Amino acid sequence: MTEPWELDAQRPDEYHNVECKRGREFIIRLTTGADVFLALQKFAIDHDIQFAKIHAAFMGGLQPAKYLVWAPDHTNPDNWHREAVATTQNLSMVLALGGMIHPRPGPDGEPEPFPAIHFAAGGAWDCPTFGGHLEQGSIVKGVLECFITEIVGIENVAPVDRVYEDDEYPENWYRSI
Repeated sequence: MTEPWELDAQRPDEYHNVECKRGREFIIRLTTGADVFLALQKFAIDHDIQFAKIHAAFMGGLQPAKYLVWAPDHTNPDNWHREAVATTQNLSMVLALGGMIHPRPGPDGEPEPFPAIHFAAGGAWDCPTFGGHLEQGSIVKGVLECFITEIVGIENVAPVDRVYEDDEYPENWYRSI
């Protein structure tokens, strides 16, 4: 059964919302050699964080940067949501970082914190601006700092309680608790 929040908008002003509250707030510091995805995931596990926003990065470089970008699906032109991994080996400066931590099914099928990180980087003499969904394997060069704000008062509606055979990372939605 398709839920209302999964459907295309029926009107230009349609939206869905869930009220939530701020919990604990942290500043995270990662140094050369840290994997941004793995470090933020471990932080969430260590601090028992189910939901959080990742925001306001300052400082930081990546070498390499691994990320997902939307790519054409030559076998199905209607598939606008196909993503492929890209890698930028040149040293790049993090220009913006944001996203959220939320539960996704882990390898054992149980929910685990998943950092969904969007970023833009570039700013080096031999590195144009680029961005996408930051992936595991993006390694800090120098120092990267960001804020983590825990979000409380919500829980997942999906995908933890549903099976999606054709989408490894389906969209989530939430309910107030």
